Amino acid sequence: MDTNKSKNNCYKIVGGPNKDMIFDACKYAYSKSSHIDVYFSVVTGYTAPPESPECAYVLMDLSEIMIAGIEHEDGTGDKLNLHGYCKINERGFSDALGGIMMRPYRFEAYYDTKERKGMINFSR
Repeated sequence: MDTNKSKNNCYKIVGGPNKDMIFDACKYAYSKSSHIDVYFSVVTGYTAPPESPECAYVLMDLSEIMIAGIEHEDGTGDKLNLHGYCKINERGFSDALGGIMMRPYRFEAYYDTKERKGMINFSR
């Protein structure tokens, strides 16, 4: 059983962009002339039991993350609810030529810009 995935399809975010980059990415999300690349480190599992010293994260293969909406979660301005789109390489799928096949998804995320941690939920 994947201990990082809850029953509602949420995954842990263990790293990501700062607050300025998130707002810039949202500002240029639909721009044809500019694009701000952002990336979130999303955990799908562990290489060993989490309490083990040799444990490392297994990260999700994400690309083309587009932040389409931002809501402040609380009054601090550091905790945000994000909405957007991305592509995910599911279990190493590849196309007929052997290239990586990325599938489009929508996401909703809670993200703490100070801690650079949060939770993310994907849907199709």
